[in-house]
Amino acid sequence: MTSYPASDDLEWNRDVDNFDVLRRSDLLISDFSGIVFDFSLVYDKPVIYADTTFDSSPYDCWWLDKDTIWTFDTLPKLGMQVTSENLKELPQMIEKCISDPSFAKGRDAARSETWAYPGEGAVRAADWLVAKFEELKKGEVESK
Repeated sequence: MTSYPASDDLEWNRDVDNFDVLRRSDLLISDFSGIVFDFSLVYDKPVIYADTTFDSSPYDCWWLDKDTIWTFDTLPKLGMQVTSENLKELPQMIEKCISDPSFAKGRDAARSETWAYPGEGAVRAADWLVAKFEELKKGEVESK
């Protein structure tokens, strides 16, 4: 933060509700977190993610090789990993993530692998809730 102080072009944000700042951002630099996928896939923007150690033991994938986990295969398609070795190259990494079209293609591929019925979620959820309500209401009438 000392090397890159806040300015008109850079904001250090720790708000709990972060969707507004994500919408306004061009790029996200993050630790290993689900926010990387929210930002990249929802807002269609690149990421730089930290070189972190992943402990699979608390997850339902503890027995899998790290190489077989979708997340680790997909992250390099969405952006670049910052390490202690390449930290000095961060300005160039930022520029590459923003300008290289391969990252946009990676986001498109990740969305096609993970999203079902894009653009239909709200309608499908509302239809399901109305149908469930009608089913429950019908059950109440029949039980009386």
